[in-house]
Amino acid sequence: MRPIELTMEAFGPYEKKTVVDFTALGDRSFFLIHGATGAGKTTILDAICYAFYGSASAAGRDSSMLRSRQAGLDSDTYVQFRFELGEKIYEIFRNPAYTRQSKRGTGTAQAKNGAELWQIMGEERKSLAAGTKNVTQKMTALLGFASDEFRQVVLLPQGEFRRLLMADSAERQGIMERLFKTERFRKIEEML
Repeated sequence: MRPIELTMEAFGPYEKKTVVDFTALGDRSFFLIHGATGAGKTTILDAICYAFYGSASAAGRDSSMLRSRQAGLDSDTYVQFRFELGEKIYEIFRNPAYTRQSKRGTGTAQAKNGAELWQIMGEERKSLAAGTKNVTQKMTALLGFASDEFRQVVLLPQGEFRRLLMADSAERQGIMERLFKTERFRKIEEML
């Protein structure tokens, strides 16, 4: 998976619409997100993980905690993520449930959580899934990882790398088999 562009609004510390353009990295397949404490590094990982699975990048934070505390009632909270997987480009939009300004009259209303996934083909967008559960299931199938596996193998956020290193050999073997898709070699070994 190669990130292309991440857009967040009223998400974590990013009160205003914020766009992270990953194309500035060129063809690099490894990169480091760094900065001062509280700068929003983990929120970038949270946004990617939330876009894919509807959950944050680390245990203990659920989607209700992801709306910016500074966001006004008139601000929409969402993540939009464009990424490349193989030769195909996808875009995913996801928003948590949150309290917003009522669209009719005064007062507030509850915005429902939602998600949509498209495949981008030039200027066209082909809908692949809609609804939080459907998008999460489709992303799990596309990436080949469930949420926990993605966090452990792909993101390795703050301290999670240690968890990978400390996993027992059977768990590490399973992770490596999924990561490097070595099942076919295991089958050949078993046949021999």
